[in-house]
Amino acid sequence: MRNAYTIELNELNDDLCALAATAREAMVDASRALLERDVHRAEASIARSGYLAELGTRCENRAVALLARQAPVGTDLRQVFSTMRISADLARMGDLAVHIAEAVRRRFPDEIVPDYLEPKFEELGDICLDMADRVRRALGEIAVEPIAHLDDLDARVDRLHDEVIESITDETRGNDVKKAVDVALLCRFYQRYAAQAVDVGQRVVFLVSGSRPENSARAS
Repeated sequence: MRNAYTIELNELNDDLCALAATAREAMVDASRALLERDVHRAEASIARSGYLAELGTRCENRAVALLARQAPVGTDLRQVFSTMRISADLARMGDLAVHIAEAVRRRFPDEIVPDYLEPKFEELGDICLDMADRVRRALGEIAVEPIAHLDDLDARVDRLHDEVIESITDETRGNDVKKAVDVALLCRFYQRYAAQAVDVGQRVVFLVSGSRPENSARAS
């Protein structure tokens, strides 16, 4: 019985890791689509929305079934409950990447990001992908080491967000309000993606240690 239970727990974690990988892949395609004005990569990101929803639902259903059948305790109980929260965070990360891709498709063939802001958006994409990869590895290893610097990376995303907003405010001065709004929304999607990655990291800390991190406001 215990062996079957362990297998179910492992399968649950496998689905969670697949969800983390898919949320990262969605951002890979969305970021490249944005910077290269590539509608095909935008479509590839958008196409992942169905799989993200499927994986999220499967994680939740597996977790509920384990709770109902096995009544886990201790570390196992933390893993099951954490999975339900983490899967929602990861699905949200994927959705935010899809929002970026949808914006590219909506404005295609026009550019959304002005040339002078492309380096900042490239850095935003790189940081978010690094954070997503750290989260994926932490879930695969059930360890906190890969997520040690998530807060620092998140702070850099926040600074980039502020720099972009300041730039478009100075640059547009009301001349192209629609483009300014598009850029601000895109930047916000990256910022929220990073924040969700931090949420996942905090839940991994709880899963491993049983304690919430000191900066636990986002982990609620």
